[in-house]
Amino acid sequence: LSAFPGDTAMSHSRPHPPTHLPRRVFLAAAGTTLLAACGSSLTPGAKSSASSSASGPAATAVPTEKITLVIADADDTTMTPGLMAAFHAKYPNITFKRQYTGWDDYLKSINTTMSADSAPDIAQFVSGMNNLVKGRLLLDVGAYSKAYGWPGKFPGLDQITFTADGRTTGTGALYGVSGGLSFEGVYYNKAKAEKLGITLPAASIADLEAMFAKAEAAGETALVAGNLDGGLNHPFNVLLSVYMKPADRQAWAYGHQGAKITGAEAVAAATTLKRWVDKGYVTPKVNGVSDNDATAAFAKGTGVFRISGNWAAAAVAKGLGDDAGMFNAPPADKGGTLHTTGAGVYYCVSSNTKHAAAATAFLNFCASTEAAPIIAKSGFMAPDASSMPQQSGLLGDVATSWQGIAKDSGLEPFVQNASSPTMPDTLTTQLQLLAGGKVSVEKFLANLQSDFDQYHS
Repeated sequence: LSAFPGDTAMSHSRPHPPTHLPRRVFLAAAGTTLLAACGSSLTPGAKSSASSSASGPAATAVPTEKITLVIADADDTTMTPGLMAAFHAKYPNITFKRQYTGWDDYLKSINTTMSADSAPDIAQFVSGMNNLVKGRLLLDVGAYSKAYGWPGKFPGLDQITFTADGRTTGTGALYGVSGGLSFEGVYYNKAKAEKLGITLPAASIADLEAMFAKAEAAGETALVAGNLDGGLNHPFNVLLSVYMKPADRQAWAYGHQGAKITGAEAVAAATTLKRWVDKGYVTPKVNGVSDNDATAAFAKGTGVFRISGNWAAAAVAKGLGDDAGMFNAPPADKGGTLHTTGAGVYYCVSSNTKHAAAATAFLNFCASTEAAPIIAKSGFMAPDASSMPQQSGLLGDVATSWQGIAKDSGLEPFVQNASSPTMPDTLTTQLQLLAGGKVSVEKFLANLQSDFDQYHS
């Protein structure tokens, strides 16, 4: 990637979802039928209600002068550098300077980075950056959205649409697009499952838990996880998607006033997670293991199951080869509809950029036919699903799993992404306390709600 001076090395697994969400969906054989299924019923905001509030005409002609765009990101897959390389190949006059930062450091520094006079032109949008909306430090791309037709190109735009104060998601002005979409599922080691006599997929949460018990009884780590950096948010988010009513879950994740996460359904989700830890199904001393290390361990053959997103598919497939498999998290009760968690890797533009036309052209490129195979190779779902390549093995399983979620309109947002700027840290801390036996399920949920109420009161 010689076009990228200052580019840095990347690791190959994804610590968090999300906003960052989120998040990222891999799709192999979906075609236009599944793309149609990715409409308003599947991904919140597929037919975005984003306002085109930016005034004045938007230029969609790609500049011809020499331009260097600075991109800040924490995308440790091949997607972002791949998109940059392809865009540069198409428009050789536009080069990139990449400011890659590891996930934890990115979360700590990106608000300051975007507030500086030297802010990058483009940045990966993550939870907490909605604080920048009120200060008008992010470009309202509504006019570009209208000019390029983004509501028809990008599913999930509501997840990066905010009110003027940045506090509420899903309504207001649009501040970016998704490069790749995500969803979470259950990875499994086929060889170990066969040896244990486990028949997959699971038909219900109780069925899945029985599989965990069987694996644990055989001396295996049933569910490989790492919670040093809050990685138990993956099974927790999935369980919330399984148990909570979608409208209630979305209202809380999007920061709508009056939303609650303390009801019986949320209690059932948190109780299930706590029971898995208490019964020894989860990685021992889980609070001392990072989410990245959990993915790496599973890819090397540790354990039987792992709940994570499709962003981990490349690493798991490389490590386990033909023994790598994936299925959807089952419904609470057999025969129920499928629900899981997902989002996108979103890109936003600095309001201080001198190259808005070039920056937004890059955003638009993410929905192109050329971008689709690059996004697919990194394990995500491309906005242009009809251009996704065929895949086999684990990536084929990921595609099949996504089709099940699409059929049931079952994609839900990560609860930490928009509920409050401090929710990612609060959730991480509270998950550590829950796993460590330091708080009850009720107190765990009450503490999450307290963070929410302090921000939205």
